[in-house]
Amino acid sequence: MGSGGEKIEDKARQVLLATQLFFFAVIAICVLISHSATTENDGISFFAVYHLTIPLIVPGFCVAAYGMWRTAAYFASSDAPQLTVLGLRVIAVGLLLLLVTPFNRGTVLNWTHMTIGVLVALVELVICFLLLVQHRAPGSVAAFFVALAGGIIAAFSLPDWHFEYLLQGEIVYEIGFSWCLIEWTYALHARRAVFGATALCPDVAQ
Repeated sequence: MGSGGEKIEDKARQVLLATQLFFFAVIAICVLISHSATTENDGISFFAVYHLTIPLIVPGFCVAAYGMWRTAAYFASSDAPQLTVLGLRVIAVGLLLLLVTPFNRGTVLNWTHMTIGVLVALVELVICFLLLVQHRAPGSVAAFFVALAGGIIAAFSLPDWHFEYLLQGEIVYEIGFSWCLIEWTYALHARRAVFGATALCPDVAQ
């Protein structure tokens, strides 16, 4: 529930900052625990199958999923595009599905995991692109190209081209996406200031 005078974009930004900082802190600890060539080749997904990092990555992904779902709820009460709201919910569910489809447990789970991962990444890119279209500020442009750069690194790391920087690419990509979401909150603030849309934060279902 929003307190008196708090605006939707402020509440969304608070949720994003708290949950994304937790997520990236977990990733940083996992990298410190394991940063071998195997980790770089398998990417963030490796932490969900490595016994020392599973207890960390599971709450990290769950908190990130919660943050996406809550942000979607706040955005749904604003004038954010419905595609962005739907995309955030897809990402939230996708993060949880990635945890229950370990890529090292057979071909079916491996392909399922990869398909979910690619879908989540594409949805994230669409959300970044929508921000760029609707709010072409320096911050949103920079965030988009950070995400794009990370996506390119990760994409080139997937084939068997001996370019094994999937972990780095995914981390850069997620940093860019997280930055885009923060920029979305400022974009909503700017739109509300111009059009007077959704002045205060209403109750948002948990």
